[in-house]
Amino acid sequence: MTFANSFMPKSNSARGDKPSKVAKAANVKSAATAAAKSTKRATKHTKLHYCELSDCQGICCSDGAFLRPEEVRKIHKLVEKYPDHFAHLPLDYIVDEEWAHGVGKKTNVRKFRYRSKPEHFKHTKCVFAESDGKCSFQTLAIKQGVHKWKYKPMGCWLFPLESDEKGLVSPPRTRKDDPNNLGRDYPGFATFTPCGKHSENGKVWWIALKEEVAEYKKACP
Repeated sequence: MTFANSFMPKSNSARGDKPSKVAKAANVKSAATAAAKSTKRATKHTKLHYCELSDCQGICCSDGAFLRPEEVRKIHKLVEKYPDHFAHLPLDYIVDEEWAHGVGKKTNVRKFRYRSKPEHFKHTKCVFAESDGKCSFQTLAIKQGVHKWKYKPMGCWLFPLESDEKGLVSPPRTRKDDPNNLGRDYPGFATFTPCGKHSENGKVWWIALKEEVAEYKKACP
C-alpha cells in the first residue's frame, strides 16, 4: 500500500468520489510528514562510551564466552604451549553449557565480587580474566608483540557488537531490542553493561567501536 492510499480520507473512500485537489495535497503532505518521521526514527543509532576497565571491572566477561569449534582447538593449544601464562586456570577452563541454540562450548567462570552490577547478573567472571580484569589472551598477545586480539575469541573483542551470516549487527539501542532480553528474570545483557548501554552523550557506535569494525572487516572480508 502506498502512503497516498493509506492516508486517503474515509469520506471519499466511502462514497467512491474522487478526492479533490485539496484532499490530494493534504494526502501528499501527510504522507511526506509520515515518511520523514519514519526515516528519522530509523536513523536513530546507538551511541556508546569507550570502555573503562577500571570502572566496570570487565563485567562483560561475567558469563564467560561461547566459542566456535576452531576457537576451542586454538585455546587448548595455547594453554598447552604457554602453561606459565595460563597457570591461573582451573582444569575445566572450557565447559559445555546450554544456550539459545542448544548446548555449546564456553569458557568457564569463577566467583568474583563486583563493586556494582545489574541485579540479574551473577558475581562471576571468565576464568581467562586476570585479577585486574584484563584478558589473559590479550596480555599474552601484547607480551609477544602481536595484535592484541590475535588469540582472543571473536565474540569477546567484538562485544558489544555481534555478527551473523549477513555481517555485523549493531549494538541494541534499547533493552527491548537486546537479543538477550529473556523477560523479567533476565531483561538483557549488552544494554546493562557500561560499554554497551546507549548514551546520548556517547559516540555513534561505528565511531566508538571503529577498531572493532576495522578488525572485523579484516577477519571477515
